[in-house]
Amino acid sequence: MPHRFLAAVLFGCLAVTLAPAQAQDFEVYVSDAGGLSSPPWQILKFDQNGHNPELFTDENLAWPQDLLFLEDQGVVLISNLNSNRINRHNADTGAFIDAFATDASGPTRMRIGPDGLLYVLQWTGSGRVKRYQLDGTPAPDFTTTGVSQSIGLDWDIDDNLVVASFDQAIVRQFSSQGADLGELINSNLQGPTNVWFESGGNLLVLDWQGGAIRRFDASGAILSNFATGLSQPEGIAQLPGGDLLIGNGGTSSVRRYSSSGTLVGDFILSGTNGLIQPNAVVIRPLGDPFVINAGLNDAWFNPATAGQGFLISVFPDLGQMFVAWFTFDSETQPGNTATLGGPQQRWLTAQGPYEDNGGTLTIFSSTGGVFDSAEPAPETDGAGEGTLTVRFSGCTAGTVTYNLSRLGLTGEIPIQRVTNDNVALCESLAQAARR
Repeated sequence: MPHRFLAAVLFGCLAVTLAPAQAQDFEVYVSDAGGLSSPPWQILKFDQNGHNPELFTDENLAWPQDLLFLEDQGVVLISNLNSNRINRHNADTGAFIDAFATDASGPTRMRIGPDGLLYVLQWTGSGRVKRYQLDGTPAPDFTTTGVSQSIGLDWDIDDNLVVASFDQAIVRQFSSQGADLGELINSNLQGPTNVWFESGGNLLVLDWQGGAIRRFDASGAILSNFATGLSQPEGIAQLPGGDLLIGNGGTSSVRRYSSSGTLVGDFILSGTNGLIQPNAVVIRPLGDPFVINAGLNDAWFNPATAGQGFLISVFPDLGQMFVAWFTFDSETQPGNTATLGGPQQRWLTAQGPYEDNGGTLTIFSSTGGVFDSAEPAPETDGAGEGTLTVRFSGCTAGTVTYNLSRLGLTGEIPIQRVTNDNVALCESLAQAARR
């Protein structure tokens, strides 16, 4: 593994010690389709116990279907089947901002895909799976084969996409490149909505018409009923402990099930805050929900000090971060010369464990080497030069705090990406981590 080799060469073998994950507070958002094709329509917000209901928004809704938070942008996207619009709302207040997209025909489910693009299903029109960049710029359709009344999507471990068709009562499968692989499931369903891959690879399908949740294996063979006795199930989200929240339209409630399919009880009681027809359930972490992921691997800098910056690499399997810091001496040394580069140029490295959205790393300085030569071997001070704390607020911004203890230098540097090519990948991985 190249990163293991790099860490060993520069710093020797460092033990990785990660603290256990802390419990994360969260909010639960529910899309209420009300009278389905006719109002009232609303998006409701609840605390992590299903209590303290609030109206999040009822602005510019037209049979709302799904909502997706883009935390880095401070917005939430809401798809509206009747108006063919995906709207942008303020993520904290719910206030309508503008239209994210207007070219989808009856948009229903939305998810960020493995390629970092937003995938959108269409209830009407061509039925193709549409894609957008996260700023709303249209991208090429993912599929050429349409799925009528498509209203559920998820990816398997091989990044094959499955899409549920409500009126055809099937689940269709597409390759990671969008090629039509045919019907994965064409029996044991009456009117499916959401689809959800479990960690073991089996597929849960919410059967709105059949009043049940069916479990299928990866090949589409029926295994069992995950849960029965529901009425118009639609909307699914997983709690941090593994339990599932399921919208149950027939009772105007949201039910809670264990990961094995045992009914725990109503998480949101029938008719709370006027709830009529839950059709999407979304969990949003509170506080600082961002978790470092490999999509942050990039060049970062502070525009105020252009010409110097950081190369940052994170290794999620190790829980380690490596930083190369390209900067300059703290003072100009008159009369100094250098054969290659400038005598004032400095590069430092830092490595250490991270957790959640940041970590504190040890800074090292290597000296004594010669350009492109194995001899003499450079030396690295094992005690280090100080510490570097790197913390990210999202996929496009972070802060570096340094303490060069030997020199008595401290400070804080706001950083941003040199380019945004990897932002979509980072957003996709962040969404997967929050799921």
